[in-house]
Amino acid sequence: MNKLLKKSLLPFAILTFFSASAFAEDDGILFEFKHTKDDAVVHVATVEEEAYVNGRLHNRTEFINRTSTTVTDTQKDGSAKLFTHYMTTQNNFINATGRMLSWGEEESVRLYRDKNGHLHDSDNDFLPTVQSVPSFSDKPVKIGESWTSEGLEVHDCRDLFNMEDAIQVPFTATYTYTGDEEIDGKKLNVIEVEYKFFQDAGEAGDKGSLGQDWYDSYLYGTASGSTYAGAQGQAVQKIWWDNEKGELDHYIEEFVIYLYDTYNNTYAFRGTAHGEVTEYKSVNNKDNLKKLQKKVEKYKLDNISVKQGDKGLTISLDNIQFEPDSDVLMPSEKKKLEKIGEILKEFQNDLLITGHCAARGTVGAQQKLSEERADAVAKFLVANGIRDQYHIFTQGKGATEPVASNDTEAGRIKNRRVEITIMD
Repeated sequence: MNKLLKKSLLPFAILTFFSASAFAEDDGILFEFKHTKDDAVVHVATVEEEAYVNGRLHNRTEFINRTSTTVTDTQKDGSAKLFTHYMTTQNNFINATGRMLSWGEEESVRLYRDKNGHLHDSDNDFLPTVQSVPSFSDKPVKIGESWTSEGLEVHDCRDLFNMEDAIQVPFTATYTYTGDEEIDGKKLNVIEVEYKFFQDAGEAGDKGSLGQDWYDSYLYGTASGSTYAGAQGQAVQKIWWDNEKGELDHYIEEFVIYLYDTYNNTYAFRGTAHGEVTEYKSVNNKDNLKKLQKKVEKYKLDNISVKQGDKGLTISLDNIQFEPDSDVLMPSEKKKLEKIGEILKEFQNDLLITGHCAARGTVGAQQKLSEERADAVAKFLVANGIRDQYHIFTQGKGATEPVASNDTEAGRIKNRRVEITIMD
């Protein structure tokens, strides 16, 4: 059930630019999206959510949604084609482990956005989870003025309601340009957004996105059909825009969502969200590879290699030393990580820490140890101020990705490694 709601304003609120050149502020601001090919940003959203079943608390969960979006093409009318890569991880507060954020499920979507913010032609029916928010008026807006625009809530409830398609609920959002604020020396435009949505059996039946099978299930209780019966909810958001930089600075949100099934069960989700958008530049190129290699040589770091990969530039700590059969770093490795930390400070991109181990013991034990060792390295980097906890992720690969034979001690030494990826 934790997978139901992965709320995020991205990619509908990124890579955005205000156009005020034709209008003085006294005449209002014409808010619109401007797109430049190859522009790219990363958005990290944190969602704290409570889930209830028939009024009883089921769990409290923190979701972290990391999205990286690139403008892949632009049109003369100001619209653009976007590619967004999603990663979602979660932490159940009731069973919290105290560990760093693990690298979670990955998905991607390609879609188009016009200059007013409306999304269309998504190649993934389940993403984005909130669409066309924000979307702007085609006229200049003064402080205190409001406008309305259409949007779409999208929920993945395939497991919960025995359905194949996404739940898609349209809504009309009201926007109000409330004023400007100065934060950390930046003048930010503040926009408040509010919307409610409702969908019942008739709206979601044979004429809606759920199809005839769903409608028959609702009317006749057929076991093979979906048990989804409807949805309603509302969201209130506050968005801060950096007009000088031309992009979203940060936002906050409160939401409540109710989902119903044909057995009269009610699933309620209440929560808050906040997020930030940061520009990033691709580091995964030969120039940065050479730069990293020279830094490694400068600091005289042994058993360190650097390579390009699918997710970015990777620094591999080969034969990393821990206390025997544990995730406790040896003092020598801490000194090595301190030097690597100085190198990482030169890059602003998020980090992915991946643990690997030799093929010794059970598969389960290998996986657990690789995760714990990645977590230990991540915690060390956070404690030393290299990244905060929301911009560093971990994963364990067990012994599934060896770089040498596990039949010899020399090979097993090479396979006991931790990789630090500077992500694109």
